[in-house]
Amino acid sequence: MSNIFVYALAAALVMPGAALAADGFTINPRGRVLLDFADIDYNLANLNSSNSTNEFRTARFGVFGKMGSRFKYVAEFDFVNRGNIKFHDPKAKDVKLTFKVNGKTSIVFGNQKTPNSLEEQTSGRFTTFLERGSVTDAFRLSRRVGVVVKTHGDNYSLAAGAFGNDMNAVLYKNEGLFSNEHSYAARATYTPVHDDKQTVHLGASVRRFTGNAGDQLRIRARPRIHLSQRLVDARNQGRNSTLYGIEAAYVSGPFHIEGEWMAEDALRSSDGYFVQAGWFLTGETRKYSVKKGAFGRMKPAHAVGEDGIGAWEVAARFDTLDLSSANAGQMNTWTAGLNWYPQSHVRVMFNALHASARGTAKFGAGNTDGVQMRLQYDW
Repeated sequence: MSNIFVYALAAALVMPGAALAADGFTINPRGRVLLDFADIDYNLANLNSSNSTNEFRTARFGVFGKMGSRFKYVAEFDFVNRGNIKFHDPKAKDVKLTFKVNGKTSIVFGNQKTPNSLEEQTSGRFTTFLERGSVTDAFRLSRRVGVVVKTHGDNYSLAAGAFGNDMNAVLYKNEGLFSNEHSYAARATYTPVHDDKQTVHLGASVRRFTGNAGDQLRIRARPRIHLSQRLVDARNQGRNSTLYGIEAAYVSGPFHIEGEWMAEDALRSSDGYFVQAGWFLTGETRKYSVKKGAFGRMKPAHAVGEDGIGAWEVAARFDTLDLSSANAGQMNTWTAGLNWYPQSHVRVMFNALHASARGTAKFGAGNTDGVQMRLQYDW
């Protein structure tokens, strides 16, 4: 039944455009496949082991296009379940319809990300490391069914929205769309400098979340390898929370640096931040969109197959998450990365990390080391 509903929903989003063919209806395929390999060593008080493993991080397939001059749509689903590709019970990702009010303002309906965080608004296809900073996972930034109003100018962007439940919870867990939980979120960005050589990005966001009366928030995170165990885990943090975040980034030619801090006030307060920097050895630069307040696709100056070696990038990041006030310890993670972009839609990523858990962490104090590789293709 769930499968039928999912495919019917996607069809319902796309099919109205058939009547608008003369007015510019388009339909295009889109998707991505990410295959990860990891080797992880745990040296913790209550976990001392090693393992090598792999998974499909995601395998998304969908469509996008326009319906006339004012509407555009996206319907994309993830077919990965527990690391394997399975063509049943697909998870809804972006399933949304955008109405263009004018050249700078739009209204978006459907399953979509809440407007929070530079890292979260930047597609996982274009982030510097295999996984985003731990605060984005710990504080549950995700897609939900809702309505978002967006606008932008020459050097700023604004977005605000109201949201209900995640579409997948409605489809597969029989939860209510708005009866179980709801949230409100807003984000503002300012770009005082943006040209071919330099970009300065500043931003802030907030989210107010109200959960179901019988639910309890959980704040937890892995040491930036999706295949690893979670090292910090705070349970029973109440049903309501307020999230605050600030963000900044600077790009100068091949060099880029980015940082974010977030804090969540729930039953107890928790916070975390990350700072990362990277350098394109082959001279490229990160692409940035003022309209989205986010980074976009990087194109190699000399792609493989065009008498080139692609683009090569080195990067480093420090990431920390402090759940000590919730009696769940603290996790610090250092990550080094090497990325190769043979072509604009193909990427090979290598990450090596060292994480330390302190205080009353899930498996006690100690260290975790890991290496990870990703093969990525999108279209």
